[in-house]
Amino acid sequence: MESISEFDLNASLRFWLERLSQSPNFRKENVAEMEVHVRDSILRLQSQGLSAEESFLIAVRRVGSVEKLEPEFGKANRSPKNRIIHAVILVLFSLGCWFLWGTLKVAIMTGIHTGGQLPAFTRLLIELKDYLALPPLIAAAYCLFFFLRKENSRSSWIGFFAATAGFLILLALPVAVAVYLPLIDGLNRLGGK
Repeated sequence: MESISEFDLNASLRFWLERLSQSPNFRKENVAEMEVHVRDSILRLQSQGLSAEESFLIAVRRVGSVEKLEPEFGKANRSPKNRIIHAVILVLFSLGCWFLWGTLKVAIMTGIHTGGQLPAFTRLLIELKDYLALPPLIAAAYCLFFFLRKENSRSSWIGFFAATAGFLILLALPVAVAVYLPLIDGLNRLGGK
């Protein structure tokens, strides 16, 4: 004889609600509201003579799948916090690039005081210093794209921060070398006299 497992309405509802709560697009109050809505629908369907399992399946189907509900609740629950953090990171990244540009200006002044002879690497970076405006412009274009998106995806500010911080470090290393080369060169000349 086959054993038919009894349907556990509360366990099924709890599982469905856990799936909702795992999505970052749902707030706690959204999940609670959905639970009330589904429970009311189940009670109405059961009063019409349907079983608990049938009532649950119909109520959940009427509400919609988690995949269909996510974008809608994502739009409704869109928080400005993520955008604000992106903007702050963009400003700090731009200031970092501006600081590196100013640091290369110091290398120019060092060259003036040492008689105009700068190492080739320093001269190369001084010629390319105006291109330091491009990374903040690219980051601003990304932020604009992020701000204008219709859907609320799961991307966070952490990836943007990691990319800008890493790029700033990669830019800072050659700039630091370019600034210190004239100083080291000047010390070598002083030691050679």
